[in-house]
Formats: sequence, C-alpha cells, structure tokens
Amino acid sequence: MNICGRGVPCRCEHQLRVDLPWYLVLANMLAVSQINPFDSPEAKPYKDNNEIMAMTSLHAAFEDKNIKEVEKILNRNKKSLMDDSFIRLYIEELLRTIRTEVLLMLIKPYTHIKIDHIAKELNIPATDVVGLLVGLILDAKVEGYIDEINQVLQLKDESRSDSRYNSIHKWVGHTSSIYNSLMQKMN
Repeated sequence: MNICGRGVPCRCEHQLRVDLPWYLVLANMLAVSQINPFDSPEAKPYKDNNEIMAMTSLHAAFEDKNIKEVEKILNRNKKSLMDDSFIRLYIEELLRTIRTEVLLMLIKPYTHIKIDHIAKELNIPATDVVGLLVGLILDAKVEGYIDEINQVLQLKDESRSDSRYNSIHKWVGHTSSIYNSLMQKMN
C-alpha cells in the first residue's frame, strides 16, 4: 500500500481525485478569482465529497469574506490540511489574502478608522494590520496614510474632494460667464 498526499495509506489514483480539487480551490482562492471552481461539470461530482467538504466550506467562507468562519474551518481541519505539504505551504498566503480582502471591505465606508478596531475585526495583532495596510498603500490599493501616533488609518475622502472640485469648477464657470457678460456690455 502506498502513502500519498496527506500521509495516509491510499490508492494514488483515488488520492489524486481528492487532491486535485483541493489544489484547484486553493489556487482559486489565492488568485481571488470570482469563478467558482465547482461550477464546471468535471468538478461538480466532487463538491459534496466528504474528503473535500472542508475545502468547499473554506471556499464558501472565503467568497463570503467571513474571516471568522475561514479561521474556524482551518482550525477544525488543521490536521488534514497540515498533513498535505503543498497546502501547508500556502495556508499563510491564504490567510493574508482573506485578511486583505476583509480589510479592504472593512475600511471602505470610512475616512478614518482605528487600527485596533481593524485588528479586532481581523483577529490579528495591530502590528500585522499595519503590515497589511503598508502593503496596500504601497500597492496603491488604499489611498491614505497611517497616523502612527494615534494608531489611525486616515483615508483620502474622494467624495468630499470630488464635490469640492466640482464646486470650485462651477464657481470658476460662473465667474467666467460674469466676466464675459461684463466685457460684452463694455464693448
């Protein structure tokens, strides 16, 4: 009998049928793809497979951007996930990806937000939040800066700056039309 994938005795062909959908789902989540890997006719039979249920649940929680459920699933299936050396390599990357997605969703409605609040929502230390934020700011995915003294993320308020710009543009237009009408009256 062979030892495959997750270190359990198995028939390798059967194990490949289980491992490949796992890897497909993992790659899908790491790429933050909107495509459901179980929508294809080839993968549908595996969707409800008991050996793949952890990954399908993980994918569903990932799509819902439910960080608490993702962590719960990872903790509940820690042994089976950590026994697979390939998946073990990407668990941290997967957690960083979901945390980044949730972080972007969390900060969207704010002009400023406390880093401690973000850390509480993501269930990670504030220093890790700062690391994620620095990466997002450097990648231009977040427009703002970190106020380290007050531990606050200050975001650029695009709606206010756009409305100010529009108001100034309208004011310049009115001033210009008044100027033109005065010049016509003088001629």
